Amino acid sequence: MCDVATVQKIANCLGVKPGKVQLNEEQVVTRTSAQNKTVAGFATILESLARESKSETAQNSTASREVQAQVYQWIEFAVLYVSPGSKDKHVAKQLLGDFNKLFVNKSYLVGHFITLADLAVYYAIYDLVKSLSPLDKENYLNLSRWFDHLQQRPDIHQGEQLLNFTTIYLHNWAQGTHV
Repeated sequence: MCDVATVQKIANCLGVKPGKVQLNEEQVVTRTSAQNKTVAGFATILESLARESKSETAQNSTASREVQAQVYQWIEFAVLYVSPGSKDKHVAKQLLGDFNKLFVNKSYLVGHFITLADLAVYYAIYDLVKSLSPLDKENYLNLSRWFDHLQQRPDIHQGEQLLNFTTIYLHNWAQGTHV
């Protein structure tokens, strides 16, 4: 999750040139900006991208000190728990359930607008959500709503095929499984 490709995708979302992004000898992602400043660590890199960006997402992520702290916590949570946890089926199930409960009354992770927290978690769970069956997606309806809302933005999906969340697809899939 906290790899070169994810940093580049988030930089594109923010409308910022990613600069030179690579893994150092300790396998920590680093970024060297056009001004030749090097920063290391996923959360630190995202903060530096937000400072350089004039995008709505970056502005939402830095609206106040409280928002900045919450965004940073979600990014760290995505790196330390969500990304590795999504590879273990028991932890993944718990993660999906927790996110589904969280999105019962929320549209975004922090505040009322998209932030870097949403981007970090979106990319952290992308492969997990992609692997869900239509029935699983229905079971995590609130999470599916949030994920589908984000993926509809061209700056987020960046040409990737959109995942299918329609219930018509579920209905056609389920028809053949009933006796």
